[in-house]
Amino acid sequence: MNTFFNHLGQQIAYFYVRRLMRSEIEWETEIPAGPKVIAANHPTTTDPFLMMSWPLEPVYILITEDAFKVPLVGQFLRAAGHIPVYANRGREAFEAGLRLLQSGHAVGIFPEGALSDDNGQLMPARSGAVRLAASAGVPLIPIGIALDKHFVTRRQLHQFGVKESMRWFWLGAYEVSAGKPIIIEHAEDDFEAVKTSTDRLMQEIKRLMQRSARRLLDASWPLGFELEDLSA
Repeated sequence: MNTFFNHLGQQIAYFYVRRLMRSEIEWETEIPAGPKVIAANHPTTTDPFLMMSWPLEPVYILITEDAFKVPLVGQFLRAAGHIPVYANRGREAFEAGLRLLQSGHAVGIFPEGALSDDNGQLMPARSGAVRLAASAGVPLIPIGIALDKHFVTRRQLHQFGVKESMRWFWLGAYEVSAGKPIIIEHAEDDFEAVKTSTDRLMQEIKRLMQRSARRLLDASWPLGFELEDLSA
């Protein structure tokens, strides 16, 4: 059942991105098949849905618990096998992601654990992406997103037990760059090594964000940021 709904979500996301948005994903190298951790920056609330369109195989995404509280949306996310991340219960989500990786599936995660700063700067990263890759012994794929902020809609959701500031992105220029796989060769509980690898991951994501931003500029779209905004 999870596989069916996950594939359905992937097909819907792929159709939407290719037909209704100006969005492309650029791969720096061929991405290995099989289990992997896909780690991206998180400029909008729509990113998990768009992430479903990226790989050529099912991806199971760690998503904030609030999304699962919304009627129909939450039911679909559960049916598709995506992973709710509950406040103060991060280990549960970690173990669910690890089980999926050990079963041969790809897992998506946003290392910031929250939306990126409004000006495009990355928020301080959490270590879950690196620890998942280390525990499962799988590649870690960095992803950098850049988009036209003119198409971002901001909303406050105060329904269904959710009180959240959200940023929706439905149309417009949304560029994605995927970097070379990072191989984690240390243990999950090696604190210093995990911190170093997390810093390396975020540096790669930032570099890929800049790469995506250049493609937006080359396409002559009206943008809501400058490249120097990403270099701070």
